[in-house]
Amino acid sequence: MPRETLTAAAEDRLLGTMPDRALAQRLGWSRQAVTERRRKLRIPPFHPHRRPWSRAEEELLGTMADWRLARRLNRSAEGVAARRAAKGIPIFNPKHHRWQPADDKLLGERPDAQIAMLLGISKLAVQHRRSRLGIAPPGGRKFPPPRPWQPKEDALLGTASDMEVARRLGRSVSDVSRRRHRLGIQPHGHHWTPDADSLLGEMPDDQLARRLGCTVKAVARRRERLGIPGWRMRFRNREVTH
Repeated sequence: MPRETLTAAAEDRLLGTMPDRALAQRLGWSRQAVTERRRKLRIPPFHPHRRPWSRAEEELLGTMADWRLARRLNRSAEGVAARRAAKGIPIFNPKHHRWQPADDKLLGERPDAQIAMLLGISKLAVQHRRSRLGIAPPGGRKFPPPRPWQPKEDALLGTASDMEVARRLGRSVSDVSRRRHRLGIQPHGHHWTPDADSLLGEMPDDQLARRLGCTVKAVARRRERLGIPGWRMRFRNREVTH
């Protein structure tokens, strides 16, 4: 059976929607490769008698954390994540939470974990908000107000690593990173292009890193972010299909 030409993201969305053997034949992969990829993404195996999804349930996908929606719908978190991925719906991002005055009033009055559960966001998001407003945790000391950013400081963002800029400005690395992201400034180092992305997975990460002039870690992180299998897995799959 000829291999179906799909993008890596489209291939991942098919995982768990049919038996691994059938998907392997459709994609021209080995069954083992399909199973390993599905397990790596924590997608449960296909089950023909699984409870079907209603339109009302699907409309809730991505509106809250997968584990929270799973509890609400009496489903497994893995099943919710797999359905969301199959529909191409991005994962719920707690950073998109719009803080209201009533939400801010809870900061410092209740534990961060309790606020996170009440608002449906991560504990880390609550801590960041509290720290930004200079509010101490219950029973803790008050944080000093954040130092305003100056134009000359903004001009340094992206000209060196966040760690180096933080050292020069006497700020924390997280503070520098958040400011750079907020201003839409690319990090210092290699900037990925469509041509460079097309080479991911076509050769070992260390070889591509030397070719592009960046670190092996940067290549691996970019490849994993785009859902592209490593060169070894692609090479093994090609051997199986020939």
